[in-house]
Amino acid sequence: MVVSRRVPLVLAIVAALALLAYLRDPPWLVNQASGLRQWEHPAGQPRYRWSTGHASFFVEAGAGAFDVPVSTTFDAPDSQPMLVSVDVDGQLAVRAVLTDPSWTRIHVVLPPPGGRRVRRIDLRTNVTRDTSYGVRVGALEFPPRLAAGFPR
Repeated sequence: MVVSRRVPLVLAIVAALALLAYLRDPPWLVNQASGLRQWEHPAGQPRYRWSTGHASFFVEAGAGAFDVPVSTTFDAPDSQPMLVSVDVDGQLAVRAVLTDPSWTRIHVVLPPPGGRRVRRIDLRTNVTRDTSYGVRVGALEFPPRLAAGFPR
């Protein structure tokens, strides 16, 4: 009867390990974001979302690189330059300084894919504008694939 008691325990351990493996890299994670407001698309402007001082989102690990278009306002009293930092999985990847309201494309190169399907991208600003706005974040731009079969 000892064997019959172990079977449920083994099944529970296997199920818990499978659940933990799934939650480590869930497929729906690439669609998650925080610190970003709703999409806006004013006439004559590109589509964008305002960030807070710290925003996070995910991209596919095999993307290789992407550009993130950003801009902000420079109205009084919010006229000081803004430092924008982009981290990949908690490591600083690139910084840019915004000095005018034009759109700036920040080029982010991802490290080689590891064991996860997604990379966490953190976008931080050193200051925020009125009502805690950071930067306008446009749609991410991924370069065309150089070779067929390149992982996405």
